[in-house]
Amino acid sequence: MPLVLADGDLLEQILDGTYPLWNEGLTRAAYGRWNDAQMRTPWGLAHLHRFALVDHDGRLLASAKRYRYDTRLDGQGGWMCGLGAVFTPPELRGHGYAGELIRQLLDQERAAGAVMATLFSEIGEAYYRRFGFETVPLEDVKVELIRKSGTPAMLVRAGADRDLPDIAAMHVVRSASSRFTLRRDAAQIHYALSKKRLFSGLAAAGSRQTEFFAAEEGSSAVAYVVISVSGDEWTIEEAGDRDPAGARLGAMLQVLVAREPSRRRPVIHAWWPAGFPVPPQVRITERAAAKDAFMVRPFVGIGAPLRSEDVFYWRSDYF
Repeated sequence: MPLVLADGDLLEQILDGTYPLWNEGLTRAAYGRWNDAQMRTPWGLAHLHRFALVDHDGRLLASAKRYRYDTRLDGQGGWMCGLGAVFTPPELRGHGYAGELIRQLLDQERAAGAVMATLFSEIGEAYYRRFGFETVPLEDVKVELIRKSGTPAMLVRAGADRDLPDIAAMHVVRSASSRFTLRRDAAQIHYALSKKRLFSGLAAAGSRQTEFFAAEEGSSAVAYVVISVSGDEWTIEEAGDRDPAGARLGAMLQVLVAREPSRRRPVIHAWWPAGFPVPPQVRITERAAAKDAFMVRPFVGIGAPLRSEDVFYWRSDYF
């Protein structure tokens, strides 16, 4: 049962099969365009591929996405394999094809030099533990802005591609104390932002939007935030601030909420990395385990199992 890159008719067959599970409200045509556009971004071309396990007649048995992310683990640079969208056609389930695909991909990536494999599990953790994966707890938090009379005196503008190097530099500083993080450069941040924007653009009109804002000093971005908006629900996909206290980010959020004072205040969710400061204008009101379990299988020895507080990871890098 060989493992092959999926393209052409085989890729369309995979998209037909996965669409009912992961369409997130898109039409089938939009779902195909969304997948195609992600793989055509500069970062996606080099780091994102879809693989299929086929029989000797070329029949699809199982499929998965494979990402390659630059990482830092316990002070050492390297890269990790991310597995996503593991799928077996319904009529072929129960024969171990998904497990065979995972085993082949893990062997392939370890031989190529990956320091670890990771995935987000929607189906529970027991299945993936048989392949050596263990859960790293990530928290989904609800945040609330501390009310302030008047309009915050903070200049906020739309973010732009020229801000991406500054954003990458902020990430380096903020994640420095964490045992595990992605090494995010401008191309990878552009991919994460493009993925969210593409999804919002292809969704039903008015149902969702992606907002990217920055604050600057001189010509450099010194704080930023990316927010997904759906009705009165906001999700902070990622954020950054050169201010050690995160006060600029807090002021930006106050400005964004104050744009429409007559509207009900949004419910704001985020994955808030332990190493990132909670701004003085913000309080965390609820904490819960992230809906999809983040699981890791190291290929190299690590000092101790990773804990939530060891990991610096934004929601925008979910795969």
